[in-house]
Amino acid sequence: METLIEALKNVLIYGGSFVLVLSLVVFVHEYGHFKAARLCKVAVKSFSIGMGPAIAQRKDRHGTTWKVAAVPLGGFVSWVDDTDPSSTAPASEEFRQLSPEEARARGHFRAQPVGARAFVVAAGPAMNFIFAIAVFALMLFAYGRDITDNNALSARVDQIEAGYPAAAAGLQAGDLVRAIDGTPVRSFGEMQAIVKASPGEALTLSVERSGQILTVPITPRPYETIDSTGVTDTVGLLGVARLTLPEERVVERYGPLQSLSEGAKETWGIVARTGAYVANIFTGRASAEHIAGPAGILQASGQIASASISGEDTPWSERLMALLRNLLQWAAILSVAVGIVNLLPIPILDGGHLLFYGIEAVRGGKPLSLQSQEWALRIGLVMLGSLFLFATWNDIRRIFFS
Repeated sequence: METLIEALKNVLIYGGSFVLVLSLVVFVHEYGHFKAARLCKVAVKSFSIGMGPAIAQRKDRHGTTWKVAAVPLGGFVSWVDDTDPSSTAPASEEFRQLSPEEARARGHFRAQPVGARAFVVAAGPAMNFIFAIAVFALMLFAYGRDITDNNALSARVDQIEAGYPAAAAGLQAGDLVRAIDGTPVRSFGEMQAIVKASPGEALTLSVERSGQILTVPITPRPYETIDSTGVTDTVGLLGVARLTLPEERVVERYGPLQSLSEGAKETWGIVARTGAYVANIFTGRASAEHIAGPAGILQASGQIASASISGEDTPWSERLMALLRNLLQWAAILSVAVGIVNLLPIPILDGGHLLFYGIEAVRGGKPLSLQSQEWALRIGLVMLGSLFLFATWNDIRRIFFS
């Protein structure tokens, strides 16, 4: 019975956090399209969060149907001249019979000037970036940034993880590392640097315990790490941790404008690291196996939620605040990723539409033929499907076989 309750609990935590985060990111993206469309006087037929049949819906005074669909994956905004949710199928016969002026007056998307259409399409990814900046700025303004320097902390060992070299060598909580191989160690940061640079190498620690100096031979376990640009490195690991006391912690505070500036830097940093990762894939320095799909997002969302509400000694009010804060930050990171992916010049994505509009603008307002667009969209659908399958396979290998 306890096993069943635990399983149901995990389903609720993982599934609930995944739906909440993904729905928020999708809403932000689609709201960007929606708001830009309203500014350009484009008539919006529907705004859907999720795909498939609607489980709840209402129509506003502008004639737009707002709905929540049964499958919590994706979403869309559709225009009055659309014949499918992706806005890629040819316009209806009714639209083709209207004059350009009449179609534009009725708010038909396809009748708008190419600049207006590009603005509406670009507004989705742009809103993803704006949302991320706002969230990062809010967090910095409310909580500041922890800039505690490990090089300013003593080399005290507070936690020993079972099954790692530190536990096997007999290190104990409270031990103070004074030297490694005869080299004085003045801080926890210095100790980390030496250990990381010595995977698989025998070291001798001089440890102070209860006023006595002990000699502890130890060999850091080789551990493969992956940085934010996908480059792997092998470092040494002891399995110890240093707890930062409240009086040791250094938090930098920001005003409203500074928070916005730092939020923009944080967002740009994610974009830059993503670009570096893609470049490293093409140069062979990084592996594409780290690309995650929906299952990877579900796993990460669940892990973040579980870690946020863990800790029996912490009041539930604090755990719930940590849950909301951490999921919101995770949503901001995902929002940047969604913005980047949607700007890829792949037909069917926003970037593909922008590519079509760019070609149309260069050709003096003459769009590509419908046949060319249909073939491009088919190719884009295959590319997107292949990327989805590849990412899902990565998720399966990472979750079940690693």
